[in-house]
Amino acid sequence: MKHLFIINPKAKMIKDKGDDFAAGIRTFFSSYPQFEYDIHITRWKRDAVGFTRRYVSMADSLVRVYAVGGNGTLFEVINGVQGLPNVQIAAYPMGINNSFLYTFGGETVLRHFRSLRNLVFSHVINVDAMRIGNNFSINTSLVGVEAVAYQRGAEIYEKLPLPVNFCYQSSGALEIIRKGRGQDYRIELDGKNLNGSYLSLTIANSPYYGKGLPGPLDAKIDDGLLDIYLIKDVPKLLIPRIINDYHRGLYHQWKLYIDHYRGHSLSISSDTVMNIVFDGEVFYDTSVRYEIVPRAIDFVYPGSITAAEKQNAE
Repeated sequence: MKHLFIINPKAKMIKDKGDDFAAGIRTFFSSYPQFEYDIHITRWKRDAVGFTRRYVSMADSLVRVYAVGGNGTLFEVINGVQGLPNVQIAAYPMGINNSFLYTFGGETVLRHFRSLRNLVFSHVINVDAMRIGNNFSINTSLVGVEAVAYQRGAEIYEKLPLPVNFCYQSSGALEIIRKGRGQDYRIELDGKNLNGSYLSLTIANSPYYGKGLPGPLDAKIDDGLLDIYLIKDVPKLLIPRIINDYHRGLYHQWKLYIDHYRGHSLSISSDTVMNIVFDGEVFYDTSVRYEIVPRAIDFVYPGSITAAEKQNAE
């Protein structure tokens, strides 16, 4: 097996010190000379997509690719190697949001993913992916008001020393108040018509989409299903309560305003351009299609390391 590290030097916790992180990797592997490894520090947005695909395609063995960064870095790695047979994906969380990893146990679990020993010596689990047009997503997609709020919340967080979740939630409330009403969508889920006016749509493969924000708690990463949440127009006086409950995973308390569906294939279109976000990436279009791809990714899970392997790694 070869090990390929993709380092995003712009990630929040790296802060343009990609060379320092690379030096730590070299120090680690100096204790394991039998392992082959390479390091690539990305130079521009989407650089990792082409680089990882070329690297893995030319490899004559299994390659474990490590996305060192946040949601965006993991997105690039996944889209670079999706469909190749000789690849495993690991995530070393160093970004603002590392949403997918909260699936495995919340904030405390991130330290396990920040251990090179754990990532190098652990096994993989099979997880689903969402095919969204020509892209693949491992986590969650937002359409409508929440997608706009996600973008604006990220911009606020970059400028002001405020908690990241506060930036997202406050941006969401303000955007709903500003918007006033939902957008008209044509929606088809496995042949079922769900057309209507909605403030926001969440399409989920995992139960988190912010820094520990448990919006779509019913979603599971290995059930072969999309979880879809359609948020209708909300009375302005109820906005703070509904947003607070929704971000605590308590959307079942608001069934009058939030519909939950499951399915395999979903198409969404609108006469007005849609704001779309998935895995932290921003897109604009008048139509988008989602499909679940079961067991699409061999994902390194540090919790799978055995006691014997852990002892050998010490």
